[in-house]
Amino acid sequence: MLYVGGMPRSGSTLIDLALGQLPGHVAVGELFYLWTAGVQRNLKCGCGQTFTECTFWRDVGAKAYGGWAAVDVPEVLRLRAAVDETKSMPFLLMPSLKPGFADDLARYGEILTKLYRAILEVSGGDIVVDSSKRPSLAYVLANTAEVDLRLVHVVRDPRGVAYSWTKTVPLPEGNTTKTHMPKWSPAKSARRWVTVNGMIGRLARRGVPHVTVRYEDFVRDPRREVQRVAELTGVADVAGALDFITDEGLAPTAHHTVQGGRIRFQEGPIKLRVDEAWRTQMPAAQMRFVSAATWPLRTRYDYR
Repeated sequence: MLYVGGMPRSGSTLIDLALGQLPGHVAVGELFYLWTAGVQRNLKCGCGQTFTECTFWRDVGAKAYGGWAAVDVPEVLRLRAAVDETKSMPFLLMPSLKPGFADDLARYGEILTKLYRAILEVSGGDIVVDSSKRPSLAYVLANTAEVDLRLVHVVRDPRGVAYSWTKTVPLPEGNTTKTHMPKWSPAKSARRWVTVNGMIGRLARRGVPHVTVRYEDFVRDPRREVQRVAELTGVADVAGALDFITDEGLAPTAHHTVQGGRIRFQEGPIKLRVDEAWRTQMPAAQMRFVSAATWPLRTRYDYR
C-alpha cells in the first residue's frame, strides 16, 4: 500500500492521480472520507458517478463486507475517532498507554485491511494509492501487521501553503456538501505545516520505506519524481508507462477517487505550472510570520 501523506494544499491530489497511472497502482483518493463522503452522503466518485452508482465501489463494498448496507458505519466512525485523530498520536506510538486502545486499533485496522484487499481484487491491481494525507492514518497503517506500507511524503513551501489557505476557492458540485473550501489563518497554517510534516517525517525515520516529493519539483519535472516513487514500489521499467505525462500536462485515465481536490473532476489534460503567486501577492507581514514560524523545519526541505 502506498500512502501519500503531508499538508493539505500541497499538491497531493495531483500526485495521487499521477501515481495511479503507474502499472499495478490503483489511486482511490482520500479513503479516510469514504465512510462519510461515500457511504453516508453519496457524493461523486472521480469517475463522475455518485458513490452508489459507481460499479467499482459497489463491487468493493460487496467483496469487503458483503455490501455497504452490511457495514455498521456509526461503529466504524467511532473507531476512526478513537484511533485516527491527531490527539491519538501518543497512543499510536505506544498503544498500551490507554486501556482499550490496542483493541480499537486492531479492529479499525481489520476493517481497513478488508477494504484495501477488496480494492485490489476488484481493480486487479497490486498497490493501493491512498492520498488521505493524515499523519494519524499513516501511523494506524504502520501498526497494522497485514499492511505492507510505503510512504510518499509530499511537501510544499509553507508560505505557498499558507497563502493558499487564505484564498476563497469554490468547489465543484458533487465534490462535497460545501460550496467553498475552508479558509485558515496564516498562524493556523504555519502551525499545522510544522506538526503534520514533523509527524510524517518521524514515521519515515522509524523505518517505513519512503520518498519525499516536493510539490515544486514534481510540477517542474513530473517524470523524474514519478520514477523516484516507482523505485519505492518496485516498478522495474517505468519509462514506457509515462505516456500520461504530455507537453500539455497530466492526462490521467478514468479513476475512482472517493474524495480529494477539485482537479480530480477536470476534463482534459491537467496543466502543470508552479503556483507561486504567494511571492508577489502574500502580505509581507504574513510572509515574515510564516517564514519565522516554520523555520528551521522548512530548511530541511530546502525552502530557504
